[in-house]
Amino acid sequence: MSSTECIVLDFDGTFTRVDDEAVPFVAGFREGLRARVGEIADTRWDALASRVEADPDHHGWEYDGIIVAPSHADPYIMTTTIAQLLLDELGMTVGARTEILQALYRENYPKSRNVFRNDARRVVEAVLSSGVPVFVVTNSQTEHVEAKLRELDPRGLERLSVRGDARKFVIAEPERSLGTGGGHAWRELWSEVPEKAEISGLSRPMHLRRGHYFDALTKIWDETRTRPENTLVCGDIFELDLALPARLGARVHLVARPQTPEHERRAARTTPGGSVSQELVGLLERLALPG
Repeated sequence: MSSTECIVLDFDGTFTRVDDEAVPFVAGFREGLRARVGEIADTRWDALASRVEADPDHHGWEYDGIIVAPSHADPYIMTTTIAQLLLDELGMTVGARTEILQALYRENYPKSRNVFRNDARRVVEAVLSSGVPVFVVTNSQTEHVEAKLRELDPRGLERLSVRGDARKFVIAEPERSLGTGGGHAWRELWSEVPEKAEISGLSRPMHLRRGHYFDALTKIWDETRTRPENTLVCGDIFELDLALPARLGARVHLVARPQTPEHERRAARTTPGGSVSQELVGLLERLALPG
């Protein structure tokens, strides 16, 4: 723990039992899709779902035409992946498809249940009591995550900073880190991030240059006067949450679920400074914290 000066946590799936919490999201998403494209949203759904499940590594959450997360990472992404295929069949452009999918996500995320992992409260309390700066960096909206954390009600919650709308899924150049507010060190670090990485067991390349996420991380490092090598990043999807921080030099910890792809588990285990646990409490073991 002595070498850890900053802790960055993902939220959905990391703190929560994502398969349970996402049930109303999936129902609302499909209803909203049906309202936009008609009954074909129901008649084609099962066949398209079977196509994805037959070759899950070939499919995934696409953003601007690039796969940015594995299809079977969680129910949010599986639902989005199936909907993508349907909108493709309907001949929609990438831009129109992205607009619809993003709107459906925003509309239905608030419907998700609050179903925390059994060990979430004690793990959050333990990391907050460590005295190390702790941040939640999430694609979800800040206010929704803060409301869920208030329901969890861990001791020391006032010391936890939530950074929403991280857009970890966007492949783009950074804005803040390379602008007038960004230092030379961040520009140099970004220049060392390759466009893609080959991952054992994954048939497609993994895209790494997620500039908005890079901006969120460097802002935290500037505020806390810490560095990637003194940071531990914890999440439940290696490709979205951990691949970029690991490439920047941060240590990473994957909190898996039974459906987590084996290539993601392997990537986390074999990354220098990487580790995996099936439960969130494994993070405390990684940090050598009581709890």
